[in-house]
Amino acid sequence: MSQQVEEPCPCLEGETYFQNLEHRALGMDSADGEVSVDKCKRCGRYWLHYLMEYEYLSRSGRWFRGVVTPKVAATVKSDDARRIIESLDYYFRGGSAFGGKVTKTRGTLGPWLVPFSGPD
Repeated sequence: MSQQVEEPCPCLEGETYFQNLEHRALGMDSADGEVSVDKCKRCGRYWLHYLMEYEYLSRSGRWFRGVVTPKVAATVKSDDARRIIESLDYYFRGGSAFGGKVTKTRGTLGPWLVPFSGPD
């Protein structure tokens, strides 16, 4: 009897499309970052999502997304999002500020939130 191997969910590669997620907006945090919780329709993982844009700069949008437990997803408040993402083993970052490239990273969001315009 052959054993069926389950393929990893594409959401774990960092690239996700809004059609594949159930989206719940939590609002803005005190630094004007947009916070949401998304649930992957394929695997059921919850993702905490943080988006920051500087409207006065071209190509300055940046987002950060990390897997959280169902309990965290149900109870997180907007102002806790940055701290929670920073505490994760890893998270993904992307957006126009990074030239559209998605990168797996870890640690503080501080350096990535300094206003800068993305590559030309």
